[in-house]
This record gives sequence, structure tokens and C-alpha cells, in this order.
Amino acid sequence: MRLLLTILLLTIFATYGNWSQLKYEIKCEPYLIQLSYDSLLAQVGIKEASGHNDGAVQKYQNLFGVSRQPYCQMLQYWCFSVNAKQKSDIPIPKSALAISSYNYAKKKGYAVSYEPAIHDLLVYQNSGDITGHVERIIETGELGWVTVIAGNTSNGKTGNQREGNGVYKRERNIYHPLSRILLIKGLVGFIPIGNTAEKQGCNVK
Repeated sequence: MRLLLTILLLTIFATYGNWSQLKYEIKCEPYLIQLSYDSLLAQVGIKEASGHNDGAVQKYQNLFGVSRQPYCQMLQYWCFSVNAKQKSDIPIPKSALAISSYNYAKKKGYAVSYEPAIHDLLVYQNSGDITGHVERIIETGELGWVTVIAGNTSNGKTGNQREGNGVYKRERNIYHPLSRILLIKGLVGFIPIGNTAEKQGCNVK
């Protein structure tokens, strides 16, 4: 069943997608890639107090001076921020907007082939507006299947994927939208600083 679904998704994506323009890589301090991952992994299982973006998840929002707001992007930023030796080491912009990292990477990063890698951010956007959802890939499988860690999602196959009640591991496919309107915008990868020689000349202006 999964194979048939994946073949269908690949066919649709090959017809309507543009793989070479859907993933961008940005530079990141090597130490911060691993430490941010360790912090993200430690957040798995944290739940909201009342299902209204409150309780333990407020710590992600404190960096932005807000409360009871969708926090999927704030979680990802928090994991970099709490480990950064200096603010300039944080590779993604300080923004609560879920698609902000993708927009930044498209402007400042390197266009690469649309293939998932561990630590990539998988970014979704709602059709018709600027809201969306973002998750970090922690495992990759075959045919586009990945395991992610996401905030503001649910812990099962049912439930709201963008407005859930905590931080959970989920299984996704990089060709599959989360709903009829929550479509895949693309991937954001991280290049350890010092390993970018092969990327010279590919900067996207």
C-alpha cells in the first residue's frame, strides 16, 4: 500500500513539481547542527497544558515575546538559540513564521537537488496565505519517507497536524502534503561551515 501511494505521489510531483528549486542549503556552524538536534530530541513528548499553545511550550515563545501562539518554527529556532555561542551562529532567521527559514535559504543559500537529509527542515505552506508548518528530519528512508520531530502537532495519524498539542516524532513523505491546503514548500538543509568549497558559484541571489 505504501509503495502504491509513493508511486502516485512521485508521479504527481514529477508532473507538477520542480525538484531542483525545492531545496536550499545554508551554512551552519558544525557544533550547532548537532547540539540543536540534541535539544530538539529532548523536547519530544512535551505537551501543552490546555491545548492552547500554553504550558511547557511557552519557553519556545518567550524568545519572541509572545504567548499562546503556534510554535512549530519557534521550537526549531529555540533549539539553535539555546546552544549558540553567539547569535550570529544561528543559521535561521528569528521569525515565528513557519516558512521564514525556507524564504531565507532561497534568498541566501544554495539550490540543490530535492533529496532529504538528516537535519533538513521540511517546510509546508498553507495555500493562499503565508502561514504554514515546519519540522526537522531526523531519519531518512526509501521513496521519500522520513521521520521528523515537530512542534504544534499531534501524536497520531489523526488529529490536527499543524495545531496539535505538543512536540512529537512523526512519519512523513517529502512528496505528500499534510492536507488539501497545507502544501509542501520545500526543504532547508544545513552545510557545516568549512565544507562549502564544492558549493562555490551556486549561491542563489
